[in-house]
Amino acid sequence: MKIFGTEIGKDEILKRVGDIDQLGGIRYYEFIDGVRRGVRAIDIKSPCGLDMTILPDRGMDISNLSYKSIPISWKSVTRETSPVYYESRGIEWLRTFYGGLITTCGLTNIGIPCVDNGEELGLHGRIANISAENVLANGRWENDSYIMWVQGKVREARVFGHKLQLERKITTWMDIPRIVVEDTVENIGYERSPFMILYHVNIGYPVIDNGARLLEGEAKVISRDNEAKDGEEDFDKFHEPLEGYKEKVYFHDIKADEDGNSNIAIVNEDFDVGQGIGIWLKFNKDNLPFLIQWKQMGMGEYVCGIEPGNSLTCGRKVERKHGRLKFIEPGEKVNFRLEFNILKSNKDVDEFKDRFCK
Repeated sequence: MKIFGTEIGKDEILKRVGDIDQLGGIRYYEFIDGVRRGVRAIDIKSPCGLDMTILPDRGMDISNLSYKSIPISWKSVTRETSPVYYESRGIEWLRTFYGGLITTCGLTNIGIPCVDNGEELGLHGRIANISAENVLANGRWENDSYIMWVQGKVREARVFGHKLQLERKITTWMDIPRIVVEDTVENIGYERSPFMILYHVNIGYPVIDNGARLLEGEAKVISRDNEAKDGEEDFDKFHEPLEGYKEKVYFHDIKADEDGNSNIAIVNEDFDVGQGIGIWLKFNKDNLPFLIQWKQMGMGEYVCGIEPGNSLTCGRKVERKHGRLKFIEPGEKVNFRLEFNILKSNKDVDEFKDRFCK
């Protein structure tokens, strides 16, 4: 593998280090203070510059992501709040929404609170506030490349209710700034269940800044409401934080590439005196047909969400009414795959444009 600018094999690396952790690796620990107390965390550090934190007690989601100490993900004022503070009603989900690279929403509701078939449903569901079990963090050599991964299972279930299980594996490499998230959702009960999932990906400063842009393949973009229509011609452009800014939400239908994936990126070509930085998200179109863009240019809440989902974010009642609601049968398994690549410079940004933005 190529690290520190040098192509070097496994044998030569092991001659030079006492343990692979000298170069990078995995650290498993627990927060001990404040609203994060008791939350398990797993840090993965890579010599290619990729650092991230995975939270087993928050649905196996990814909190911090940085590349060569450049923050990529947005973090909210709540911090990585323990799930003991979770409140399910209305919009109280926001009290434990720390942002991060991924906050998973679902598994039986995403979007606005509603009452569907007599069941009261809060904003974005419960899965992100449930602790995982069977958590494993490990690494291995694969030829001359070192791979690191974390896996675990998260169960959203109720007696006399829906019973769904999410099994997640997050993989990265020591020599490549790439993250692959592979999920399997299974109905472990005996009744058909509504099934809604959204990957709330949150990109922040300095990737988001004045002059940054959203890039994507061929897409149809629809404004959610009148607030979004005001300025919809600039849905893909970002500016400085504004006082009193109201969120704008856009629904994207991105044409799949030859491999069946939709591709979207957020880039800042002015970063570091024109060196550039960005992040590219690839996701499977068949199971995640929608991309929701959450544009929030407020002060302190300065973020763009790029959110693949199997439903829109209008709430389960509306999705059922319009025939878009997905279901999962007893014993059925549904697989998802998301891939994140750091666009390290404007050279990478230009390659993305050439490939997808023709």
